Amino acid sequence: MPESATHAVLVQALLAFAQQELGSLAELAVREDALRPLRGERPPRIHGYVPDVYATNVPTTSTLIGEAKTRTDLETEHSEKQISAFLRYLAQTQDGIFVLGVPLSAVATAKRLVRRLNAPFAEARTRAVVIDGSALHR
Repeated sequence: MPESATHAVLVQALLAFAQQELGSLAELAVREDALRPLRGERPPRIHGYVPDVYATNVPTTSTLIGEAKTRTDLETEHSEKQISAFLRYLAQTQDGIFVLGVPLSAVATAKRLVRRLNAPFAEARTRAVVIDGSALHR
């Protein structure tokens, strides 16, 4: 399915966040599910779903999974299952970070959703963050 312009901007915001949190792209193993991936590598399938961004620092001490959702895609059963699968995976890793990129108008809804879906994994202390792509337009 073709990537929407909104989705593409959100994936770029996820990559920028990964750099901010884990270091420069030269220091990261990063895979993105985009039309033209940065390094030509796609993310691994995680519990049946492929994230938009999968990044680890080298050597691996932190794992970041990023998912971009448009407003209409955010509140679907598929998205809930996908996000839950990523949170479950990160709960089993050291220093896991889940980042959900959404349009500014969907941030509050996304925060509620992530908080609810991450609750069963609270003991793992996965860091869950919601961002919007507006920082790329400043």
